[in-house]
Amino acid sequence: MSSLTDKEILDFVRENLTLDKDENGSYKLKEIRCPVYGDVLNGILGDVGGSILGDVGGDVGGNVGRNVGGNVGGDVVGDVKGTVLGNVKGTVLGDVGGGVLGRVQEK
Repeated sequence: MSSLTDKEILDFVRENLTLDKDENGSYKLKEIRCPVYGDVLNGILGDVGGSILGDVGGDVGGNVGRNVGGNVGGDVVGDVKGTVLGNVKGTVLGDVGGGVLGRVQEK
């Protein structure tokens, strides 16, 4: 894998990321317009327009438009339009349009 130049990095950031600062002056990502090939180590405080192909370590606090194919480490607070294929280690507080093929383990 080759190194990226400073220009390539800056062009990528301009085309794919929207940055902002919070009240403490810390940077935060406001929008990501490219796929993420890796782990997100903190929360996502917004919508995901595509798929999450892995487990969610915390809660899902919104609706899922299709299937949940991995495990959820917390609650699902919203509707799932498809099937839950993994385990939920909390409560499902919405409707599931398909089946639940894993276990819901209430806290």
